[in-house]
Amino acid sequence: MAAFYDPFMQSLEGDLLHHRQFLLNSAQGKILEVGAGTGVNFTLYPKHAEVYAIEPSKPMFKRAMKKIPPGSNIRIYNTSIEEVENIQEIPAAFDTIVSMLVLCTVKNLDTTIEIYKRLLRPGGLLLVLEHIHASNSLYGKFQTLINPIWRPFADGCNLTRRQDISLKTAGFIPANETYFRLGTDWYRAIMQLNEKKSHRLKSG
Repeated sequence: MAAFYDPFMQSLEGDLLHHRQFLLNSAQGKILEVGAGTGVNFTLYPKHAEVYAIEPSKPMFKRAMKKIPPGSNIRIYNTSIEEVENIQEIPAAFDTIVSMLVLCTVKNLDTTIEIYKRLLRPGGLLLVLEHIHASNSLYGKFQTLINPIWRPFADGCNLTRRQDISLKTAGFIPANETYFRLGTDWYRAIMQLNEKKSHRLKSG
């Protein structure tokens, strides 16, 4: 997957570039980038941004390492979101979490979102860019049909998730969101955690 990811995604990434840049313009403080892939975002961060990036795929990790701009404050670790809290070098909390084209591939979506909630500081931002299931449409039915074949081919990418709904259900509130279509349905959002709802869930 890593070997042909950049060429395969080149055309799509041209359309996604301004969405990535729009979100990263809001990145602040200590930043955790989840699923850095081949390092597509690395040149888009402000020059002195303090970024801790994680990528579980060793081949992707190696390609991303080569894209870290000289003199930047970007560190990347070959680990998964499930293990990030066990690495002492990585901060225990972040001002910004960057989650782009990653929630489709994580093994357990709900577990990952709960980790985001633990890692995000009060008032922190979650920056989201994800393709989502085209629910209630003929194309959505097609996605459901081919998903079992697509997932092994695309390194675990799941075509049938509604990450937007899952995040909102878990207590994330969009400060800015947009839905758009590029081949399939997409979701872009700047989100914050509803601290009151999160507290009630913990108390209950």
